Amino acid sequence: MNNQPCKINALLPCVAGWVILMVFSNTAAAIDSSVKTNTTTMPNIECLLNWAQTFHSDLFSPAVQEVQFSDPFTYRYYPDTNSYVGVSSEDNHVYYQGPTDLSPKDIGDLSTFLQESGCGTIPYPVIFIHGLASSAETWAAYTNYLINNAKWTFGGIPFYHHDTKMVDISCPSNQNPVIKCTGGAGNFYTLNFSDNQGLPLNIQGGELAVIIRAVLDKNPGATKALLIGHSLGGLAARAYLQGLAQAPDPATPIPYRGDVAKLITIATPHQGSFWAQVCHDDFGISGDNSICDLFNLGIDPHSTAIQELQPDSSALKILNDLTTHPLPSDAIYLSIIGTGQPTLSSLVNYHDGDGIVSNTSQNLMEVTENLPLQQKSIKVDIPFREECGNEIKIPVIGSLGQTHTCETTDKGIGAEVLRNLQ
Repeated sequence: MNNQPCKINALLPCVAGWVILMVFSNTAAAIDSSVKTNTTTMPNIECLLNWAQTFHSDLFSPAVQEVQFSDPFTYRYYPDTNSYVGVSSEDNHVYYQGPTDLSPKDIGDLSTFLQESGCGTIPYPVIFIHGLASSAETWAAYTNYLINNAKWTFGGIPFYHHDTKMVDISCPSNQNPVIKCTGGAGNFYTLNFSDNQGLPLNIQGGELAVIIRAVLDKNPGATKALLIGHSLGGLAARAYLQGLAQAPDPATPIPYRGDVAKLITIATPHQGSFWAQVCHDDFGISGDNSICDLFNLGIDPHSTAIQELQPDSSALKILNDLTTHPLPSDAIYLSIIGTGQPTLSSLVNYHDGDGIVSNTSQNLMEVTENLPLQQKSIKVDIPFREECGNEIKIPVIGSLGQTHTCETTDKGIGAEVLRNLQ
């Protein structure tokens, strides 16, 4: 088999999500699954094995903890699927062997897989930014994975205090199991805005600016951060990058300091959302509930955030005036677009999207168009899950669903985040 990395997708055409590439191969004859665990396994190899079994359990199950060694392979064997995945120390290549394979398959160079899986060198501290009516807790699934499987160091939860004008970086309390957290230096952080429904975008951008500085101060030598914003969080990041951020007290402009290497937006309404426009409406539904109440998302229909998320809001017009307020050209931009749900863009028009934000609005490139920026967009189909999604029935319009709140726990989106960290 050709061992070029580009062959991986061809080998596993049905693989989506965090498992865009799969790994390792050893014949059952060549590897004895009873070999004792190798206690000197390199952490990045174990990280890669965790990535494989976590996000491609159809190939590698049941999940196992131990790592085995049989010269020259560091590997895991999965009895349910009768498959092997491992790394050879002879060539630093990744190998995979499935139940019908007669011989090991060389999938490619280890370094390529380490980048794809987020198991390689992490070039910048990563800051996860929550969206509307949300908090740092929305990233709990990612946090658990990055700590326990990817072996990242969790720096904690930055929070801006208005009284002291300082940022406190705390660790989660009353967690079960206990989250490993430094409260200082780290590979990644999950911030909390002081109030993400009552604050305008420019003030959220101001809080973010101060948080970035605090994170970099905790990581000597780091000059930039990588931002990952879900929904409204992506707009707050843009407000800072475009020089629109203001200090919460006093309201003075905070210029962009050139300290962001990359902005990844996930389902961010760059052109607003129809639901923000009609959030306070009842569509003929009896009672005092607004249309947003039906989604049970804890959204205040009269909040500042909802006003600014309307497609024709002055805040979005200013933000999308890239001639006056340009995006810096030294940063890289990625739009991750959640798809799979019919999404209202008006009372009579539907677009594909996540039920809350249309795919067009999620795509920053629809705003930047042909500007000379380093940018791309990726679509990810978001499966509906009852534990995070909602379905409602609206008179005249019919039954609608949203997976917008499923995106911060979705494996497909997580895969794109990991493979685009470099």
